[in-house]
Amino acid sequence: MPIYEYQCKSCESVFEKLIFKGDDEDIVCPCCCSKKTKKVLSATSFMSGSSGLASCSPNTSSGFS
Repeated sequence: MPIYEYQCKSCESVFEKLIFKGDDEDIVCPCCCSKKTKKVLSATSFMSGSSGLASCSPNTSSGFS
């Protein structure tokens, strides 16, 4: 159940939507109710491995670096 980030093409607001497997409904902007939305690439998509914030490191006592 990933959370995706969307931007409305009408009012330009940015919002998140929890998507369940099998969902095929149109994404509607919560601000203006427009169906003209697009999925945007969120900052969390770029975080991977040890380059992310609070990444786990096996050599630290707390498990975080």
